[in-house]
Amino acid sequence: MAKQKSILRIAQKLDVIEEDQETQQKQIYFSRVEDVRDESALILPPFQKGLTMPPRIGRAITAKVVADRVPYIFEVSLLRFISDQIPLWEISLPAKVCKAQMREHVRLNIIINTKLELTEPQYNGKTINTLSRDVSAGGLQVVLQEKLPMGCKLKIFLPLLPDFKLEAEGQIVRLVPPVIETDKLTAGIKFVNLDHRIQNQIIKYIFAKEAEIRLKEREWCT
Repeated sequence: MAKQKSILRIAQKLDVIEEDQETQQKQIYFSRVEDVRDESALILPPFQKGLTMPPRIGRAITAKVVADRVPYIFEVSLLRFISDQIPLWEISLPAKVCKAQMREHVRLNIIINTKLELTEPQYNGKTINTLSRDVSAGGLQVVLQEKLPMGCKLKIFLPLLPDFKLEAEGQIVRLVPPVIETDKLTAGIKFVNLDHRIQNQIIKYIFAKEAEIRLKEREWCT
Protein backbone atom coordinates (compact mmCIF):
# COMPACT_ATOMS: atom_id res chain seq x y z
CA MET A 1 0.00 0.00 0.00
CA ALA A 2 1.24 3.51 -0.80
CA LYS A 3 0.55 6.79 0.97
CA GLN A 4 -2.75 8.16 -0.28
CA LYS A 5 -1.88 11.79 -0.84
CA SER A 6 1.67 11.25 -2.10
CA ILE A 7 0.55 9.54 -5.32
CA LEU A 8 -1.60 12.49 -6.47
CA ARG A 9 0.29 15.35 -8.05
CA ILE A 10 -0.70 18.49 -9.94
CA ALA A 11 -0.76 18.02 -13.74
CA GLN A 12 -0.71 14.23 -13.31
CA LYS A 13 -2.71 12.18 -15.81
CA LEU A 14 -5.59 10.30 -14.21
CA ASP A 15 -7.74 7.59 -15.79
CA VAL A 16 -11.29 6.98 -14.57
CA ILE A 17 -12.45 3.41 -15.11
CA GLU A 18 -16.16 2.91 -15.67
CA GLU A 19 -17.49 -0.67 -15.77
CA ASP A 20 -20.78 -1.61 -17.39
CA GLN A 21 -22.61 -3.79 -14.84
CA GLU A 22 -24.37 -5.83 -17.53
CA THR A 23 -21.50 -6.51 -19.94
CA GLN A 24 -18.66 -6.14 -17.37
CA GLN A 25 -16.69 -4.20 -19.93
CA LYS A 26 -14.45 -1.37 -18.84
CA GLN A 27 -14.42 2.10 -20.37
CA ILE A 28 -11.48 4.44 -19.79
CA TYR A 29 -12.14 8.17 -19.35
CA PHE A 30 -9.24 10.61 -19.35
CA SER A 31 -8.63 13.32 -16.77
CA ARG A 32 -5.87 15.29 -15.05
CA VAL A 33 -5.15 16.36 -11.49
CA GLU A 34 -5.44 20.16 -11.18
CA ASP A 35 -4.93 20.60 -7.43
CA VAL A 36 -4.31 18.47 -4.33
CA ARG A 37 -5.74 19.69 -1.02
CA ASP A 38 -5.64 18.38 2.54
CA GLU A 39 -8.90 16.44 2.25
CA SER A 40 -9.66 16.42 -1.48
CA ALA A 41 -8.31 16.86 -4.98
CA LEU A 42 -9.52 18.72 -8.07
CA ILE A 43 -9.53 17.00 -11.45
CA LEU A 44 -10.73 17.85 -14.94
CA PRO A 45 -14.13 16.29 -15.74
CA PRO A 46 -13.29 12.85 -17.18
CA PHE A 47 -13.88 12.67 -20.92
CA GLN A 48 -13.76 10.21 -23.79
CA LYS A 49 -14.21 10.88 -27.51
CA GLY A 50 -15.25 14.46 -26.79
CA LEU A 51 -17.97 13.42 -24.32
CA THR A 52 -17.76 14.21 -20.60
CA MET A 53 -18.82 11.79 -17.88
CA PRO A 54 -22.00 13.02 -16.11
CA PRO A 55 -21.14 14.52 -12.67
CA ARG A 56 -23.34 12.55 -10.27
CA ILE A 57 -22.49 13.81 -6.79
CA GLY A 58 -21.60 11.00 -4.40
CA ARG A 59 -20.83 8.52 -7.17
CA ALA A 60 -18.02 6.05 -6.53
CA ILE A 61 -15.09 6.48 -8.89
CA THR A 62 -12.40 3.94 -9.70
CA ALA A 63 -9.26 5.74 -10.85
CA LYS A 64 -5.73 4.95 -11.91
CA VAL A 65 -2.59 7.07 -11.85
CA VAL A 66 1.10 6.44 -12.43
CA ALA A 67 3.48 7.67 -9.74
CA ASP A 68 7.22 7.04 -9.91
CA ARG A 69 6.57 4.73 -12.90
CA VAL A 70 4.24 2.54 -10.81
CA PRO A 71 0.53 2.33 -11.72
CA TYR A 72 -1.86 2.61 -8.76
CA ILE A 73 -5.59 2.03 -8.61
CA PHE A 74 -7.96 3.39 -5.97
CA GLU A 75 -11.55 4.38 -5.26
CA VAL A 76 -12.80 7.84 -4.39
CA SER A 77 -16.13 9.67 -4.49
CA LEU A 78 -17.27 12.79 -6.31
CA LEU A 79 -17.82 15.50 -3.70
CA ARG A 80 -18.67 18.51 -5.82
CA PHE A 81 -18.92 19.77 -9.37
CA ILE A 82 -17.36 23.21 -9.78
CA SER A 83 -18.84 25.12 -12.70
CA ASP A 84 -16.38 27.86 -13.51
CA GLN A 85 -14.41 29.09 -16.51
CA ILE A 86 -12.67 25.71 -16.28
CA PRO A 87 -15.14 23.10 -14.92
CA LEU A 88 -13.65 20.82 -12.25
CA TRP A 89 -14.58 17.79 -10.19
CA GLU A 90 -13.70 17.78 -6.50
CA ILE A 91 -12.99 14.21 -5.38
CA SER A 92 -12.18 12.70 -2.01
CA LEU A 93 -8.66 11.51 -1.35
CA PRO A 94 -8.35 7.72 -1.57
CA ALA A 95 -8.50 5.81 1.70
CA LYS A 96 -6.52 2.98 0.15
CA VAL A 97 -4.39 2.62 -2.98
CA CYS A 98 -3.00 -0.55 -4.51
CA LYS A 99 -0.61 -1.34 -7.32
CA ALA A 100 -2.65 -1.88 -10.48
CA GLN A 101 -2.58 -5.18 -12.34
CA MET A 102 -4.89 -4.27 -15.23
CA ARG A 103 -2.82 -4.55 -18.42
CA GLU A 104 -4.72 -7.52 -19.86
CA HIS A 105 -8.14 -6.10 -18.95
CA VAL A 106 -7.97 -2.64 -20.49
CA ARG A 107 -10.31 -2.62 -23.50
CA LEU A 108 -9.90 -0.40 -26.52
CA ASN A 109 -13.13 0.57 -28.26
CA ILE A 110 -12.30 0.15 -31.93
CA ILE A 111 -14.11 -0.99 -35.06
CA ILE A 112 -12.02 -3.32 -37.25
CA ASN A 113 -13.03 -5.72 -40.02
CA THR A 114 -12.84 -9.14 -38.38
CA LYS A 115 -13.12 -12.66 -39.78
CA LEU A 116 -14.27 -15.58 -37.65
CA GLU A 117 -13.83 -19.20 -38.71
CA LEU A 118 -16.07 -21.61 -36.80
CA THR A 119 -14.05 -24.68 -35.86
CA GLU A 120 -16.83 -26.80 -34.35
CA PRO A 121 -17.42 -29.87 -36.63
CA GLN A 122 -21.08 -29.08 -37.30
CA TYR A 123 -20.18 -25.76 -38.97
CA ASN A 124 -17.85 -27.30 -41.61
CA GLY A 125 -15.36 -24.41 -41.41
CA LYS A 126 -18.00 -21.69 -41.92
CA THR A 127 -16.57 -18.16 -41.91
CA ILE A 128 -18.23 -14.97 -40.72
CA ASN A 129 -17.11 -11.49 -41.76
CA THR A 130 -18.00 -8.99 -39.08
CA LEU A 131 -16.77 -5.97 -37.08
CA SER A 132 -15.11 -5.69 -33.70
CA ARG A 133 -16.53 -3.45 -30.99
CA ASP A 134 -13.51 -3.56 -28.70
CA VAL A 135 -10.23 -5.40 -28.19
CA SER A 136 -8.15 -6.34 -25.15
CA ALA A 137 -5.22 -8.66 -24.51
CA GLY A 138 -7.72 -11.21 -23.19
CA GLY A 139 -10.24 -11.14 -26.03
CA LEU A 140 -12.60 -8.99 -28.07
CA GLN A 141 -16.23 -8.15 -28.65
CA VAL A 142 -17.74 -8.58 -32.13
CA VAL A 143 -21.06 -7.94 -33.81
CA LEU A 144 -23.08 -11.03 -34.79
CA GLN A 145 -25.83 -11.28 -37.38
CA GLU A 146 -26.96 -14.63 -36.01
CA LYS A 147 -26.74 -16.19 -32.57
CA LEU A 148 -23.96 -18.67 -31.87
CA PRO A 149 -23.89 -21.00 -28.85
CA MET A 150 -21.99 -20.17 -25.69
CA GLY A 151 -18.65 -21.96 -25.65
CA CYS A 152 -18.47 -22.08 -29.46
CA LYS A 153 -14.82 -22.42 -30.56
CA LEU A 154 -13.47 -20.43 -33.46
CA LYS A 155 -10.44 -18.85 -35.09
CA ILE A 156 -10.08 -15.08 -35.14
CA PHE A 157 -8.43 -13.07 -37.91
CA LEU A 158 -7.95 -9.45 -36.86
CA PRO A 159 -5.72 -7.03 -38.84
CA LEU A 160 -4.65 -4.61 -36.11
CA LEU A 161 -1.82 -3.06 -38.14
CA PRO A 162 -0.39 -3.59 -41.64
CA ASP A 163 2.45 -5.58 -40.06
CA PHE A 164 0.41 -7.09 -37.20
CA LYS A 165 -2.39 -9.36 -38.38
CA LEU A 166 -3.62 -11.25 -35.36
CA GLU A 167 -4.61 -14.90 -35.81
CA ALA A 168 -5.81 -16.57 -32.64
CA GLU A 169 -8.01 -19.32 -31.26
CA GLY A 170 -11.03 -18.16 -29.32
CA GLN A 171 -14.20 -19.17 -27.53
CA ILE A 172 -17.50 -17.34 -27.06
CA VAL A 173 -17.93 -16.59 -23.36
CA ARG A 174 -20.69 -13.97 -23.43
CA LEU A 175 -23.65 -12.98 -25.61
CA VAL A 176 -25.10 -9.48 -25.28
CA PRO A 177 -28.55 -9.05 -26.86
CA PRO A 178 -29.44 -5.69 -28.43
CA VAL A 179 -30.82 -3.18 -25.94
CA ILE A 180 -32.59 -1.06 -28.54
CA GLU A 181 -34.05 -1.95 -31.91
CA THR A 182 -31.22 -0.37 -33.90
CA ASP A 183 -28.51 -2.17 -31.93
CA LYS A 184 -26.88 -5.49 -32.81
CA LEU A 185 -26.27 -8.78 -31.04
CA THR A 186 -22.67 -8.90 -29.83
CA ALA A 187 -20.46 -11.70 -28.57
CA GLY A 188 -17.60 -11.59 -26.10
CA ILE A 189 -14.79 -13.85 -27.29
CA LYS A 190 -11.94 -15.02 -25.07
CA PHE A 191 -8.54 -15.77 -26.59
CA VAL A 192 -7.47 -19.36 -26.00
CA ASN A 193 -3.84 -20.52 -25.81
CA LEU A 194 -2.58 -17.11 -26.91
CA ASP A 195 1.21 -16.81 -26.92
CA HIS A 196 2.53 -14.42 -24.27
CA ARG A 197 4.52 -12.48 -26.88
CA ILE A 198 1.38 -11.91 -28.97
CA GLN A 199 -0.44 -10.77 -25.85
CA ASN A 200 2.27 -8.19 -25.23
CA GLN A 201 1.96 -6.99 -28.83
CA ILE A 202 -1.77 -6.43 -28.29
CA ILE A 203 -1.07 -4.50 -25.08
CA LYS A 204 1.46 -2.27 -26.86
CA TYR A 205 -1.04 -1.70 -29.67
CA ILE A 206 -3.77 -0.69 -27.20
CA PHE A 207 -1.47 1.68 -25.30
CA ALA A 208 -0.30 3.27 -28.57
CA LYS A 209 -3.90 3.79 -29.72
CA GLU A 210 -4.87 5.24 -26.33
CA ALA A 211 -1.96 7.70 -26.63
CA GLU A 212 -3.29 8.74 -30.06
CA ILE A 213 -6.76 9.26 -28.57
CA ARG A 214 -5.35 11.34 -25.69
CA LEU A 215 -3.50 13.58 -28.16
CA LYS A 216 -6.60 14.09 -30.30
CA GLU A 217 -8.76 14.78 -27.23
CA ARG A 218 -6.21 17.30 -25.97
CA GLU A 219 -6.22 19.06 -29.36
CA TRP A 220 -10.02 18.99 -29.38
CA CYS A 221 -10.24 20.60 -25.94
CA THR A 222 -7.78 23.43 -26.67
